Amino acid sequence: MSLDWEGLRTFAHVCQTGNMTAAARELGVNQTTIARRIARLEEWLGYPVLHRDGRLLRATPRARSLLETAQTMQTTVSTLLENQPASKNDRHAVTGIVRVTGVDAILEHCVAPHLAALHQKHPALALELIGANRNLSLSQRETDIAIRLARPETGAFHIRRLGMLGSGVYYSGNHPPVNPYDVPWIDLDDFFADKPEQKWLAANFPDRTTIGYANRGSIMVAMMRGQPCCAVLPVCVGQAHQDKRHLPQVRVVADWLADVLVDGRGIIRL
Repeated sequence: MSLDWEGLRTFAHVCQTGNMTAAARELGVNQTTIARRIARLEEWLGYPVLHRDGRLLRATPRARSLLETAQTMQTTVSTLLENQPASKNDRHAVTGIVRVTGVDAILEHCVAPHLAALHQKHPALALELIGANRNLSLSQRETDIAIRLARPETGAFHIRRLGMLGSGVYYSGNHPPVNPYDVPWIDLDDFFADKPEQKWLAANFPDRTTIGYANRGSIMVAMMRGQPCCAVLPVCVGQAHQDKRHLPQVRVVADWLADVLVDGRGIIRL
C-alpha cells in the first residue's frame, strides 16, 4: 500500500491547530474532507491517530512517533519549496492573505520595512498588519499570527521566540538633564502598568512628575514635541525620531518584549 501523504499532512495540521475546523481552513478544504482523510489514514494504519484532550484533538500515544515523522516531512517539503523562486502563476506558490497583529511600534518599525523582501520571495502572498493594543484572538481566528509582548499562559498555540526589543529613556530637549527628575515625563497609560518597562520606571523614578499619558509610542512622541520632557520608548521608535535624545546614563534591559520578526534583525540593544 502506498504512503498516504495527504492523510499524514492532514493529521499534522489537526494536531497543530487542535481541531478539524482550523485545519480545514489552513488546508483550504472543508471539515468533512479533513474527517475523511483522517479516517482513511486510520484505516491505512490500523489504529486511531487522534483523541480528544478537553477541547483539543491530540495525537494518540501510539501515533506520537507518526506525528513527529509527519512534521519532519512537512518541514522538509516546506524548506524545498521556500528555496525555489515562486511566481504568481506557480501552482505550488504560497498564496492568500495572512493577518498579523501586534503593537503598532513593532509592526511599523520592525515588520513593515521588510514587506518588500517578503513579496519578492512570495509574490502571491498578501500581508495584513493590524496594530492593536488589545490581544486579538487566535483561537477565534481574528488573526493568523500574533506578536505578543509576553508568552501566553493559556491556549494551545505554536509559539516561537523571534528576538528581543530594547527600550530606552528619551529626552526631547536640546541638552540632556543631569537628573531626569528635573524634567516632566510622558507615560504609558494605566493599561500598561503591569508591563516590565513600566515596572522598571516605577522602581527607578517613583517620584517623577508625569504631565501626560498615552497608549501608543507614536502618540507619546507627538506629546513630547515643543517641551523638554522624558519618556520610555522602544528603541526602534526613539531612533526613528532623531529629535529625541537617548539618555546615555539610563539603560533599560530589554527583557520586556519577546518578539521582533525577521530572525532578530530588528534587535537593538542599549
